[in-house]
Amino acid sequence: MNKYKHIIFDLDDTILDFQDSEEKALKQIISLYKLPYNKHTIACYKRINDGLWHQLEDGLISREEVLTTRFLLFLKEFRIDENGANVEAIYREHLNQGHKTVTHAHELLNALSKRDYNLYIGTNGVGTTQRKRLEDAKLQGYFEQLFISEEIGYEKPNPDFFHYIFDALNSSRKEEFLMIGDRVTSDIKGAINAGIDCVWFNPKRSMPKSGSPKSTYTISNLMQIMDLLQE
Repeated sequence: MNKYKHIIFDLDDTILDFQDSEEKALKQIISLYKLPYNKHTIACYKRINDGLWHQLEDGLISREEVLTTRFLLFLKEFRIDENGANVEAIYREHLNQGHKTVTHAHELLNALSKRDYNLYIGTNGVGTTQRKRLEDAKLQGYFEQLFISEEIGYEKPNPDFFHYIFDALNSSRKEEFLMIGDRVTSDIKGAINAGIDCVWFNPKRSMPKSGSPKSTYTISNLMQIMDLLQE
């Protein structure tokens, strides 16, 4: 594994705890519209949101459509007509505050920074949100560059997302790259599409769905990266 020189990290639920940030921001929206804050309401939003993101990953809709549609559809489930973009702006304001880190993220990045690796963020998302959360978590200094889908014009798993990174780093040696992420449908599929090795971060030890792309490695604890790199 010492062949790797460039390590690309997904951000949400790999370095930063997006589930925590999302829960707090969503709670504000649910409260604003006086909806019941319970498992049914949360599951309704997640069903709509996850479905839209999967359509984005399949290239069927744009990122902008995801962001302007998800709350419009969610609130319609409760017979509330609202401008999706307006609700998204309120949600985004709260989401920007979330910067709780995934367990061992600081420890791993500190250890890797002392070795001869180049570290990068490769994330789908909104630039202002991702940059602010990373800065608030005091992690930005570990990464040489941040590659954010909104800013570069491509979403994972589109291989052009990774080709953009190769070009930016002026490197065609794909064997030197390693992608680490939690989403099989974007991080792992994208890395495979681009021809680079990948690590599926799977802390819940979920079983992969039938037909899912197979990662080069699978871990349940971020510090296992150090063990892999020493093999």
